[in-house]
Amino acid sequence: MLSLTKEERKVILFLIIVALVGIGVNFLGKKYSSIQALVFPGENIFKVDLNKADKETLISVPGIGEKLAQRIMEYQKQNGGFRNLEDLKMIKGINGYRYNKLKELFFVE
Repeated sequence: MLSLTKEERKVILFLIIVALVGIGVNFLGKKYSSIQALVFPGENIFKVDLNKADKETLISVPGIGEKLAQRIMEYQKQNGGFRNLEDLKMIKGINGYRYNKLKELFFVE
């Protein structure tokens, strides 16, 4: 067979033990992981509520500038808030393409 020295056999045995311990730790980490039980992201976790957003919050949303944020705020005041996301289409400057991008960033409560 292979003629290995005593030192080489020790190194190989050490590497096998390290690999088995690593596999065991990985298995136990996945099986008993508490991280999965702590994180339950909600549907609207990173979305902005159209009826509660102020102008600065609206401007921070990608695709919304100062003028469009002002129009959204005016619509919000004039109509007593948004009833659903479809109401965004009533605002000047929000066409079908922009609406499809924005509807993923907002929700109405």
